[in-house]
Amino acid sequence: MSELMDKHYETFGVKRPVIGCLHMQALPGTPYADPEMTFEEQIRRLKADARTLQDEGFDALVFANEGDRPYLSKVGPETVAGYVRIAAEVAQEIHVPFGCGVLIDPFATLAVAKAIGAKFVRTYVSGSYEGLFGSQKFNPGEIFRYQRQIEATDVRVYTYFEAHAGTCLDTRTSEQMLEAGAANMPIAGALFGGAHAGLPPEASHIIELKKQFPEVPILIGSGGTVDNIGTLLPNADGVIVGTSIKKDGVLWNNVDPARAAAFIKAAKG
Repeated sequence: MSELMDKHYETFGVKRPVIGCLHMQALPGTPYADPEMTFEEQIRRLKADARTLQDEGFDALVFANEGDRPYLSKVGPETVAGYVRIAAEVAQEIHVPFGCGVLIDPFATLAVAKAIGAKFVRTYVSGSYEGLFGSQKFNPGEIFRYQRQIEATDVRVYTYFEAHAGTCLDTRTSEQMLEAGAANMPIAGALFGGAHAGLPPEASHIIELKKQFPEVPILIGSGGTVDNIGTLLPNADGVIVGTSIKKDGVLWNNVDPARAAAFIKAAKG
């Protein structure tokens, strides 16, 4: 087993972690923010989700703020402050490894991870993209130097190499980008999903990636369902799931215990 795979196992305690999302509602200052959604209510909702996911056997949890759409690659201090207030309180009731991601802002993601004691993050650290959320450009040299500056090198960085609701301006294949990324950036692993949240990657793509990069942890970043996880997960090193375990399959709803239990059964047998 490679050093990356060893550290992946060390982070999660299992070879193929099933990671459940803790989705915040829109935070203050963002377009969909509800004035009646107080921080106290945010915390109550996520504590309930955290309890459900842990009770049903999820191996890890990850905080997320997709409710703050449209996405930004540089969020404001109000978002960081609100995120930390909610996550820090909810984290007190989490007894499995947990991580975070702050939209598509790697600097905020790392800063929040450091503040709340997250073991891992999911974010972008390289590439240039055009799409629904405008232009995004990520400089790994700046990002990983920042990680060092804030003394957060113990936070494991799982990164995307494909566009989210857009087009990657890098014309190389996923395989070529992953090969270069693993060789030149201190990443923990790679995330691959569909064209946007809730859509799965092609099983054949995951199989090919894992065949070429057995030493690099490959996580399914989106689109896992009870119908496809039995095919996808044996060929990957973990899965992050959100939409399909929510009530009525709606991202913004609370976790549905029955859906969560069914997903674990499909993933773990």
